Amino acid sequence: MRVAVVRSTLHKASGQTVHIGQLTRRLSERGIEVKVLTREAFEDISPVEAVEVKFRGSGLRFIRHFGFMAKCGTRIKDFDLIHTQYHPGIFVGNYVRALRGIPHVFTFHGYAPVRSWSNPTQKLKMIDHNIGTIIALHAGVDKVIAISRYIKGLLTRFYQVDEAKISLVYNGVDLERFHPRTDNSAIWEKYGIFDGATVLYVGRMDPYKGVQYLIKAVPLVLEVCPDAKFVIAGGTRFDRVKMSQSLLSRIRNALVFTGYLPDEEIPQLYSACDVFCYPSMWEGFGLTPAEAQATARPVVAFNHCAIPEVVVDGETGILARPADHKGLASGIIRLLRDPEMRQRMGSEGRKRVEALFNWDLAAEKTLEVYKEVLES
Repeated sequence: MRVAVVRSTLHKASGQTVHIGQLTRRLSERGIEVKVLTREAFEDISPVEAVEVKFRGSGLRFIRHFGFMAKCGTRIKDFDLIHTQYHPGIFVGNYVRALRGIPHVFTFHGYAPVRSWSNPTQKLKMIDHNIGTIIALHAGVDKVIAISRYIKGLLTRFYQVDEAKISLVYNGVDLERFHPRTDNSAIWEKYGIFDGATVLYVGRMDPYKGVQYLIKAVPLVLEVCPDAKFVIAGGTRFDRVKMSQSLLSRIRNALVFTGYLPDEEIPQLYSACDVFCYPSMWEGFGLTPAEAQATARPVVAFNHCAIPEVVVDGETGILARPADHKGLASGIIRLLRDPEMRQRMGSEGRKRVEALFNWDLAAEKTLEVYKEVLES
């Protein structure tokens, strides 16, 4: 079987890039010939090759959607199936299906709500993506893969996709890379974490990722756990969250901002923390909470979107009401003060990830979708 996988950009530190890299690797291990086509590849997804599709006008916003689509149409030949990701990749699948009769599978990761962005360009981009996807889903997609039950619900309610056309395939975690570690001295030394319990956030600094709620929770946690340290790991790509400078100055001794992290440090930081906090206001799946659980760390997050599918409240973590920084602080304090609870929830989290969120299972389920489409 030959499969062309398409996403316009392979961003660095992107959950979707991780998804494509991990999935295509395991499909290749199962004898599937996979080629990934992209406009720009900022991340290496070896051993699968990412082919950059070059064309005139690739620097022109919106216009480049059509250039990418047309150029892919000339490159995708003699494939059994095209598997697209995100927008405008879905249009490439529609076009190739119409041009060459190649069946089209689309994986839907969802879009952060327009209201969650402060950057006007990002707001327009999300409007464009939503409108474009609504049209494209009804114009040449044979099967849609949803990465969570939450996303499946969006597809049926908002995008009006027939439920029979949707397959649920959860994202996975690289269980060999993300696992509990006993020696974390090197990472502690690098970031100056020597005393007190550690709370970790990993993610972009975009507003909808919710790091501002963790910052608001810090003074409340410090009242009870004065030696706690909060490691904020990650940079920004499209937007930047606005935070009170007076608040930051009051708690600066408890904060460690790492900026962009090298890939090899991410699993180490997960393992070095006591509690992982992920106060995102929108998630189609929640890859970082799943990775934290794979390292046997309990998670504190908000109880909405797809997060409750990844983190089980009271079993693998503590979920607070959305946007409730006091509830976030309460959950962090409970875990910091109860080592036995941390250990128990961390252990259950690891078991949950092994059972539900592994890439081998995701690859097998994706192959079932491919076979179903080709047989029909």
